[in-house]
Amino acid sequence: MSKLKIIAIRAGVGHVYLVIAEKEFFLVDTGTKGNENKIVKAITSRGLNIEALKFIFLTHTHYDHAGCAAFLKEKSGAKIIIHESEADKLKAGFHRVPDGTNPLFKVISFMGKRVSKLYNVFQPVEPDIVFGNVLDLNMLGVNGRIIHTPGHTSGSSSLIFENNAFVGDSLFNIMHKIYPPFANDEAALLESWKKLLKQNAELYYPAHGKRLKKEVLLKAYKERMAKKKQY
Repeated sequence: MSKLKIIAIRAGVGHVYLVIAEKEFFLVDTGTKGNENKIVKAITSRGLNIEALKFIFLTHTHYDHAGCAAFLKEKSGAKIIIHESEADKLKAGFHRVPDGTNPLFKVISFMGKRVSKLYNVFQPVEPDIVFGNVLDLNMLGVNGRIIHTPGHTSGSSSLIFENNAFVGDSLFNIMHKIYPPFANDEAALLESWKKLLKQNAELYYPAHGKRLKKEVLLKAYKERMAKKKQY
């Protein structure tokens, strides 16, 4: 097993993850526009050559995840990986606000959709690798995989590397709450949680909040399923 370093870079309202293994390094998400230089500095200050960046994986294409993608692709030459149902949104530079999962965030979602084209835009960019269900990263010389984990959005996906899962907005960890406040398909989200629990990951890295252990996700999943059976 490689000597793995995982650096969480605060890039707007959430995290970009710089993953440094023994022979390669890559990025998970790119944060909100305006954080380009901060991300580049996080890479170069560790003695890494930006042009050696293996790839950029976008968990989905909301503005706080794809905001610096175009700049970082041009700066590094790295390939951008995205699920097929997110590709058009990346090329358009816009992805609408998702639905809320509780009364408060249903209101926030409703209001957000009215102004989303003013605030949720980012610089469009062409994806380089588009996948469907599973992408084996061995094709890029990395011993990992990306799996489709829809729910938050139709194309939300997660990267599994060693015993770590980088899950974007499929999980949160804010104020001890891990259920996402926004999701377009909650049934699909719970199926994705089930899929994530079946992976060999022990640690989960959400874009919002600190990492959490598998036992925390398992407990939350069981509670959600029990509540679902009551209705």
